[in-house]
Amino acid sequence: MGEVLDARLAEAPDQFTARLRARMHSPLCGLMTSMGFLQRQRGAPRLMVAGGELTGVHVLRGLPAPKIGAYHIGGYGLRPFEAHVRTLGEVVERYGGYIAPVSGRFPVRHASVNELRDAGELCDAGPAAPYTPEQYARPGFPFRPRRDDDVIGWVRATLLAGGADCWVPAQMLLVGYVVQDTRGEPWLSPAVSTGTASHTDPDRAALNALEEMVQIDAALSHWYGGSRSARITAGSRTAALQRVIQKSFDAKGDRPEFHLLPSADLPGFTVACLIRSPDGRLPAIAVGLGIDGVLERAMYRALLEAAGVRGLATWSALRQRFEQEPAAGEDIFDLESNVSFAAQPEGARVVERRFADCDEVSADDLPPDDERQAGVRVRELVRAFHATGKRLYAADFTTVDVAALGFVVARFWCPDLVTLPLPSAPAAAHERFAAYGGFRRHDPHPYP
Repeated sequence: MGEVLDARLAEAPDQFTARLRARMHSPLCGLMTSMGFLQRQRGAPRLMVAGGELTGVHVLRGLPAPKIGAYHIGGYGLRPFEAHVRTLGEVVERYGGYIAPVSGRFPVRHASVNELRDAGELCDAGPAAPYTPEQYARPGFPFRPRRDDDVIGWVRATLLAGGADCWVPAQMLLVGYVVQDTRGEPWLSPAVSTGTASHTDPDRAALNALEEMVQIDAALSHWYGGSRSARITAGSRTAALQRVIQKSFDAKGDRPEFHLLPSADLPGFTVACLIRSPDGRLPAIAVGLGIDGVLERAMYRALLEAAGVRGLATWSALRQRFEQEPAAGEDIFDLESNVSFAAQPEGARVVERRFADCDEVSADDLPPDDERQAGVRVRELVRAFHATGKRLYAADFTTVDVAALGFVVARFWCPDLVTLPLPSAPAAAHERFAAYGGFRRHDPHPYP
């Protein structure tokens, strides 16, 4: 018999995104109601910055319609495919994060820690007081400590060390959860999408979600803590990235700078990219993050996000001017005003001061890349969480309509890592800061 051929249909990236967008984008019944692109400013990098608006998930919770851009959905890239597919992927991620909690798969149980323990139920509420007494006492501070007799909402998640189901606070796992004021439920800390990722490959979704947790922990622990970054100088290992920068950045325009933000005890390269304006025009500085087992890919991801953050800062500045929105005050309790603040000369000086406290390292002198398959790296990361004594919980946010698109949405939560805080409300009493030289400063962070 002749050789059997394994014929497969190849689809161009632009065709894939066009087909996917046709199924997702509709102002009436799509997951994404609109999509647009930011126009490049003079001197800005030649990268595509796209943005999308999520369908009306607020209706399911009886909440008012959010302002445009509230979900921070965007995609960036050198080519249209990159910007499109990243935007569509973030739409799926946000949609799964908001819809899964109201899909019936995560029923909320209201009880106190004492009640669950008395009933013999396994529960984990995380740190009882992640903020300092001085923070809790500040006027307008949105959170308060948890007491064991406080009634809060709980949902089930899987404790990966052993595989047991466990009750965890709904407000920490479910993005968009509304605390029950009628029950006296305290708001303990913000629920953010960190630890959530979508992908057509389940291993890639899990890897992206886990790495995002490592990235945010390293970046925010560096910002508020006492560790030093390492400014990365170019080497043969980053030759492809240097070609991208030479092609996409004007010689007299904005310039990128890369800093390694090492995790205290978890694998992966976490990189911050600073894009500066050379002549002081707005935005003066924008900071993006990236993580990967391969250094150059982590740097490229950070570069793309910095370009997106730069676009967000420009958009926010224009909106403040034309809609006469107030500028950021002393306290910043949203994840947009801080980006605008960093784009102003005063805020840029804060960012420059923090990243000036750094060492310098050649890309060629950093540890070798980890190019193993996604599934292998997921298992390695989970082992690293457990080996360092961290609790790791998992949930599946894949809804029926998300699965019909060929995606999965992975969700993880780890109470032992620093998560993305409201810029003026860092968890200053969190024990994790001890691994980064202790908590050192309250300056609002620049990350969206």
